[in-house]
Amino acid sequence: MFRKSLIVVLALLMVASGFAFSETGYAKDTKGNHAMELELVREFDAALGEFPKGIAFDRDGNIYFGMQMLGQVRKLAPDGTETVVAQLPFFGADDALDMLTGVAVVEHGGRENTVVYATVAEITTAGDTGPNSGVYRILSDGSVSRVPGSVAGNGITVDRKKNLYISDSLTGSIWRVRHGADGAELWAQDPLLAGDGSLGFGVNLGAGGLAVDGRSLLVTVEEKSRVVRIDIKKDGSAGQMAVVLESHPALYMCEGIAVSRRGATYVSSWFNSTLSLVGDDGSLEIIADQEDGLLGPVTLAFGTGRLGKYLYVVNQSGFIFPDPKPALYRIKLNR
Repeated sequence: MFRKSLIVVLALLMVASGFAFSETGYAKDTKGNHAMELELVREFDAALGEFPKGIAFDRDGNIYFGMQMLGQVRKLAPDGTETVVAQLPFFGADDALDMLTGVAVVEHGGRENTVVYATVAEITTAGDTGPNSGVYRILSDGSVSRVPGSVAGNGITVDRKKNLYISDSLTGSIWRVRHGADGAELWAQDPLLAGDGSLGFGVNLGAGGLAVDGRSLLVTVEEKSRVVRIDIKKDGSAGQMAVVLESHPALYMCEGIAVSRRGATYVSSWFNSTLSLVGDDGSLEIIADQEDGLLGPVTLAFGTGRLGKYLYVVNQSGFIFPDPKPALYRIKLNR
C-alpha cells in the first residue's frame, strides 16, 4: 500500500511543482542534426511491475538488467531467451519502498567466474534507508550475498581494473569496491554531488548515473541538472572534481550517462525523456526523444564484444508517466 501511495505522491508533487506532462517536457525543435533511430530490443509489461533499471553485458553477448520494483536481475541471451538470474531481498518492511537501481558485471576468466552486482535502495517513509539497502554480489551458481559496508546505491559501474563504483544519491557520495576486496569503502563525497531535496520527493537526489572515462569518473547529479568529472589518481583514490555541465534544461533529472570509445559522451534525462550528445564545447544536442519511443530513460551503456557498436537505453517509464511504456532500446553508432 505504501509503495502505491508513494508513486501517486511523486506524480502529484511533480504537478504541484509546476511541471506539466507534455509530449517530451522539452522543445521538439531542439533535436539536432545527429538524430538517431531507436531499435526496440525488448518490451516489458508495466501491469506486471516490469520497470527496468540498470544494464550490463558479458563477453558472450548476454545482457543483464534489473527490474526496479520487483528486485529481479534478469539475463537476456543472444537467442532472445530471458531468465531470472537472482531475486534480491525485497519487501522487508511495510513502511519502505525497495528499488533495484543498478547492475554491473565483472568477469574473472571463464563463464563460471562471472559475477553480477546489483544495487538496492530501501527508503522508509521517514526518508531513512532500510536494512536491505546495499550492493549485492551474485555468483554464477545463483548465490546472493550483500557486500559488507555497502549503502543505498543508485548507479554502478566498473573500471578496467575491475573496481566497482557506486553512487549514493541520498548523501551525494561515491563508494568503491576494490577488485579483490570484500567490502565497500567511501571513495568521494562533495557538495557538488549532493541533491537539495528541491524535487519534493522527501529525500535528496544527488549523484546518480556513472561512467568511466579514461582516468576519470563521470557522475550525473539529478536534482542539480549537473554532470561532474572526478579524476582517478594513479593510486586509485579520488582526485580533482570539476563541473562538466550544469543547469541546461535538457539535463533536468539526468540519470543515464555513457562514453564511447572515441570519447563521445551521451546523457539521458528521465523527466524530459531525452537522449543527448554532449558537444566538445559543453553544448547538448538531443538525438532522440519521446517521438522516437523514449519515456523516462534511466540507464545508458555501450555493449561489449559484438554488441559494442550499440548504445543501449533502458526506458524505465515509471513513477510519473500516466501511460508507461517500459522497454529496452539500442542505437547503432559509429564508435
